[in-house]
Amino acid sequence: MLAASLAAGNAIGTLPVVGPQSANASDTAPDADAPQARPRGNPDLELPDLLRQDRDRAEGEPNGTEGPEGGIGIPATALDAYKKAERTLHSARPSCHLPWQLVAGIGRVESVHASGYGLRTDGSTVKPIRGPRLDGRQFALIRDTDGGRWDGDAEFDRAVGPMQFIPSTWATWGADGNGDGVNDPNNIYDAALTSGHYLCSGGRDLNRSADLDKAILRYNNSREYVNAVRDWMRTYQGGKVAATPDDAPAVPYHPDPADARGPAATRQPGSVRTGSAAPPRAERNQESGGSAIVRPEKEVEPSTTSRPAEKPAKKPVRVPDPNAGAGHRPVVGHRTVTRLETIGGESLGDQTTGKAFERRAQVRGLDARGHGVAGVEVTYRITGSTGTHFPGQATTATVTTDHSGVALAPTFLAGAQPGPFTVIATVPGRHGPITSTFVATVRRAPASVADRLELLASQPLLAGINSRFSELPEVRATALARPVAGARLTATVLNGTDGEEEARRATVGPYFKDKHGDPVRTLVLPETDAEGRLALPELFTGECPGTYTLRLTTAEGVSLDLPLAVRETALGRPAS
Repeated sequence: MLAASLAAGNAIGTLPVVGPQSANASDTAPDADAPQARPRGNPDLELPDLLRQDRDRAEGEPNGTEGPEGGIGIPATALDAYKKAERTLHSARPSCHLPWQLVAGIGRVESVHASGYGLRTDGSTVKPIRGPRLDGRQFALIRDTDGGRWDGDAEFDRAVGPMQFIPSTWATWGADGNGDGVNDPNNIYDAALTSGHYLCSGGRDLNRSADLDKAILRYNNSREYVNAVRDWMRTYQGGKVAATPDDAPAVPYHPDPADARGPAATRQPGSVRTGSAAPPRAERNQESGGSAIVRPEKEVEPSTTSRPAEKPAKKPVRVPDPNAGAGHRPVVGHRTVTRLETIGGESLGDQTTGKAFERRAQVRGLDARGHGVAGVEVTYRITGSTGTHFPGQATTATVTTDHSGVALAPTFLAGAQPGPFTVIATVPGRHGPITSTFVATVRRAPASVADRLELLASQPLLAGINSRFSELPEVRATALARPVAGARLTATVLNGTDGEEEARRATVGPYFKDKHGDPVRTLVLPETDAEGRLALPELFTGECPGTYTLRLTTAEGVSLDLPLAVRETALGRPAS
């Protein structure tokens, strides 16, 4: 087993390396103004040790990072999120060359892949992952930028989610990694894709060592952080990575030292942990401008070389959790809505004019802790030019949220004009209105199909030259003997009463007038009414006597012929 362990250790030296193991800060100065790079919590800076993992496997010691058959384990949903981010970035930013193992390295250092937080298959977690309040005491001072929407704190920001994003960074870079229409830093699919975009920003090529270091330093301005991320990335690149169950037992790693309230977990020397139960100690990082870098406590391992025993680290100042603790007054009241959650997606589908939409707009009002807020009035407003409306022709409706914070809009009817429209849900917020938008489309009703055309009165159509035919009969369109509303007919004047239509198209004789008053012998008629009826427009005789045919035709080819006779003497009304 020792030989196998040594072989595994030596294999690390032959892994495909993307840049040096230790970066030089002199040529990779990060963006000092990026809030994401400032001290914002405790990353897990413990480095991978495959020799140690081999020994643990031999002794049957669980470490929370192993997969089947001795592979390196990553929770299945986290692994899928990292690989999906790589595929997306390879299409969106091919010149960046983002490896999924880099994203996984950041996920490992920031939250140990959300292990122990109840990772679900949709990428969400049962318990939120939050860093400390950035109130300037132990970490950076970053005042609230999201109204408490993501971190539950409307006074100071906190890093959130499996990749520990500052809310202001998320507001700029947040992406939808799972296609649900929501950019949520607490979802590992969204967070992994956003990490990819953030690392690739600035036109970086991550195949270049300098660009790789700049990208990681912009995520966290710490040389130890860069080394830890790169070591985990190389480990994932060079070893067999296996998907482990999302719900495998694990101790969550707390980026907020105030969360590590229990006694230190008992571990065998050399075991690999998934989280730290004891608060890490802060050291000063000289290579990154003296910023405070939080470093986990190291185990005292057996050694043949004597060295002075380290003094116990002082317990760090405990930062109150804004979402816990008896007697703590939350910054945002429990009846204050901080965001609206869209239920069932933003698209309400489409519907034909005059019919009711099957889906109704629905939102849930949530407070800063993510709890539904009851008794809040939500106003739904329909915008657009389709004429869509709620019952009673209203375009606004106000609904009160139920006990779980849900407000369901009334049914709305598709208007007469086809096209897109929006439904906007609004509630009053602490800093202004909070909205959520739905989209829908009104489509034109399919044209009615008639199988028969008939005259409602039978009378000869006879008139003299230079006059008009009087009292033209009405026509009715039917289908299976029932009236067809909305049928469109075309009227065409033909010569004589026999022969093909194309050969008989008249160039003289009876005519209609178009909207400009010009004579035409082919005219598209208005739609039939609700009873399937259509009154023919005025038909003028012209100067040439003879026999003609007025042919009425539907779009489907159903036709009706009306014989016309024009005499040399004026028999009808004079033409005007």
